[in-house]
Amino acid sequence: MTGTVYLADTSVYVLRAQHGQVRQRFETLLMEGRLAACQMSALEYLNNAPNPRSYEILWSALHGHRWMDVTTQVMDRALAVHRLLAAASQHRHFRLPDLIIAATAELHRATVLHYDADYDRIAVVTGQPTEWVAVKGSL
Repeated sequence: MTGTVYLADTSVYVLRAQHGQVRQRFETLLMEGRLAACQMSALEYLNNAPNPRSYEILWSALHGHRWMDVTTQVMDRALAVHRLLAAASQHRHFRLPDLIIAATAELHRATVLHYDADYDRIAVVTGQPTEWVAVKGSL
């Protein structure tokens, strides 16, 4: 396996079912072993399961590829970034799971793959790599 490793935000999981270009990118990265999930993205995605059978299908799929753990160090980094955002009065304008997913990616040296402007705003503070799964505003 070579190339960038991506931690997929929940937006990528949701949009892959709706848009062919997202599905193609998702499946390519997954087959190459370069797509990861974490506990926070899994919880967000699993929360959308409409019934127990769907939940179990999603559970198996999420645990069938690369995994990045949300650790105490990750949570400490999310808190530190939140504090940096607070210094600019920006801390209330983020979904907290996005801070945790971004911190997980940062500490695992992965790029956040997303369709969510919050990650660009977080990256301004952290300097970490992020990538839109499709051109911003195109979906």
